[in-house]
Amino acid sequence: VPTRVPRALAALEAALTLEEEEGDVPTRVLVEHQMDTRRKQKLLLSQLRVLKLLLGVIENPGLPSAPTNLRKAAAQARGRWRELKARYGGALGALEEAVPPALAQLHRGQQLLQRGRTALGTRLEQQEELKVKVREATERRDQLLRRVQERRLQRRGRQEALQGLRETAAR
Repeated sequence: VPTRVPRALAALEAALTLEEEEGDVPTRVLVEHQMDTRRKQKLLLSQLRVLKLLLGVIENPGLPSAPTNLRKAAAQARGRWRELKARYGGALGALEEAVPPALAQLHRGQQLLQRGRTALGTRLEQQEELKVKVREATERRDQLLRRVQERRLQRRGRQEALQGLRETAAR
């Protein structure tokens, strides 16, 4: 409260020193007044609630049954809250225990995956090299078969020519 008074006085002095146009109140003064009015309304409302409660106690001096029910309900709510908190703590503990092994297993799986990819790349390169070697070997075989066939044809041609010379010589 002591800090509000100098502030309110300063705002009031500032408002009075400002030149007012046709009786308008400065905006700062209106805002301060509105905030102050709202605070007072809240204070009065809380005082009215206390007064209503006190009047209820004066009219009915015995203890009302509502507070015992209220206490019972509050005790049940606290119990339920503790139960939920314990279950949450247990689940959180289980998760905290499960996460490190799961992360380690994930890391191992990633390493295995990387090794598998490397091995697959190596195998694919080897397969490609084998395909090239097979192609080259097939080409060499085909060349050798052509040479063998050419030599056979040449030999047959020589044998036929020799046979023709023998027949001619025999006549």
